[in-house]
Amino acid sequence: MAVVKLKEVSIIGKLSDIDDIATVCGKTNAFHADNALTQYADAPDFTSYTEENPYAEPLQQLTDAMDKAGKTLTLLSEKESQNLTMDKDEMIAYAKDVSSKISEWEMEKIKAQEKVREYTAAIQDMGHFVGLDLDLDEIKACEYVNVRFGSMPKENVEKLAAYKENPNVIFTPCVADEERQWGLYFAPIANTSEVDRIFNGLKFEKVTLETMSGSPEKTVEELRKKCDAEQAIVAQAESNMESLMSREASKIQQVYTLLTEKNVYFSAICRNAARYDDNFVIVGWIPKEAEAQLKAQLGKYDLLELSFKNGDEVQKHNPPTAIRNKGPFKFFEFFVDLYGMPTYGEFDPTWFVAITYTLCFGIMFGDLGQGLCVAAIGAFMGFKMKMAIGKVLIPCGISSAIFGFLFGSVFGFETWLDGAHQAMGMATAAGDGHKLIHTMGSSVSSWVVYGTIGLGVCLIVFAMIIGIINNLKRKKIEDALFGPSGIAGIALFIGVAGVLATILLGNSMPFALLNAGWLIGLIAVPTVIIFFREILGALVCGHKPHLHGGVGDFIMQNFFELFDVFISYLSNAMSFLRVGAFVLVHAGMMLVVFTLADMAAGILPLYILIVVIGNIVITGLECLLVCIQVLRLEFYELFSRYYEGGGRKYEPIIARAAVQQ
Repeated sequence: MAVVKLKEVSIIGKLSDIDDIATVCGKTNAFHADNALTQYADAPDFTSYTEENPYAEPLQQLTDAMDKAGKTLTLLSEKESQNLTMDKDEMIAYAKDVSSKISEWEMEKIKAQEKVREYTAAIQDMGHFVGLDLDLDEIKACEYVNVRFGSMPKENVEKLAAYKENPNVIFTPCVADEERQWGLYFAPIANTSEVDRIFNGLKFEKVTLETMSGSPEKTVEELRKKCDAEQAIVAQAESNMESLMSREASKIQQVYTLLTEKNVYFSAICRNAARYDDNFVIVGWIPKEAEAQLKAQLGKYDLLELSFKNGDEVQKHNPPTAIRNKGPFKFFEFFVDLYGMPTYGEFDPTWFVAITYTLCFGIMFGDLGQGLCVAAIGAFMGFKMKMAIGKVLIPCGISSAIFGFLFGSVFGFETWLDGAHQAMGMATAAGDGHKLIHTMGSSVSSWVVYGTIGLGVCLIVFAMIIGIINNLKRKKIEDALFGPSGIAGIALFIGVAGVLATILLGNSMPFALLNAGWLIGLIAVPTVIIFFREILGALVCGHKPHLHGGVGDFIMQNFFELFDVFISYLSNAMSFLRVGAFVLVHAGMMLVVFTLADMAAGILPLYILIVVIGNIVITGLECLLVCIQVLRLEFYELFSRYYEGGGRKYEPIIARAAVQQ
């Protein structure tokens, strides 16, 4: 559970080898590429590597062609592709050739399918008039009569009787289906507008047969032959594609894998390289344990320079940060990343966040049944839905269940565990003789609040100790010894906490704190030290103290800063009141649910329904609120004491992960 030690890798070689070098670095799955120009900004001869990515276009062509063919390409596993090699030009040419063939067959297929749809529609239209003794060529040659083919709703056929006296309205029916009557009508050219208007009123829908010739029977037969020919073209195109995929599937997958990897490595590594003349410079970061493997692989190339430097030696290059945690602690990296990664060499707060967050969550949301439900839901969200917050809820739910057992609460039922507590000898006066802790007891509720403030004081002091160690490691002597979160700060905070405890507890204190020794040793002396921390820090580091702005500005600035320190100490400690408050709020909310349920005690199904719905609502609502409130305590009350979080995340180049994004 710490920040991983990284090494800076600097590679200088010939441009002709840059592609191979990028592949070697990328295949380690541990290489974090940096922009080389940022480290060689003062070298005027260095420029960006702006060569066109040769893999992007053939990869896109191959992917598009396979999509059109309805085929899904998959990457080979890392083990299968580890020793896979192919000449660059051969690989690109193969991808373009396969893409070209598939695109050509797909185009033929699309055109033939369009023809099939066209011929099928024409067959369907003409098929309604098969059986009529017609010659379409003769009809087209008519000079004095227009002929309209089409259909109308069957119920409108009877309405034609109204026009039986009109010699210009002549309708010849043909086939019919469930809804429409097909046929044709004749209209003298001189009266075409009138006749068309009559049939339009009868909702006659015309069918255009201008492109047809001969009899309907002959036309349908010819259309079917043409349709069969186009369907044969479709079948042949599909057969060609299936044959190609069957014959070349393995090689296509290999080429696709290589193109994908090369494309990722070129985009992520080569694009960040710098060049001068015919040379390149690649800069990146790897974990310390990966150095030997990468050095051995790069040793096969004739490089001009290859260097590995510890991250501590090149802090000016702003090394990225990789944190490594195991088990449930890893789940809480989500919160650390949310706040900001630690700078390289800074303390990894993940384990501290995991312990304190889980502890506070369990206290604030103590219920055995609801806690187990939260853990189960968190497992589903984390492992099935791939939600980071879900994995956090697993240990939090378990903690809630543990404190729920200690509080004797199961889905809000406060007496279910009384027997277990008594059998285990856990019953106490704080539990009214029935359980360990009765949170709603009149003699307990105030001590719950005081206890959580005490917990907050302990956590803040522990956070300050971590901050001191962190500052000493980073050579910040002034902050470690004399700062508000340093040794002097711890003394003053404990002194202020003692005063606060005396005010809150009064005569309940087992011993008096407000004596001369306490006031001088833990309040007066630390106050003076923090006030003069700049001067003391300079003296300890062997520098001459320098008061910016003169004595007056120094006194005024430090007075108000010291006043802010006292206020922050009090507010930080009092913020933990919310932990105790939520213990009581949870019990109070469940009391409301059971009060409502008791009103329907005579109707068992209604009683159960109220209890179940109440548990669901309170579990969801309180889980959300507690998550937010504990996170606030972490970020605002604890992180500020020991953590900066100004680092950048170590993001190794992994081809398969990049494709999934």
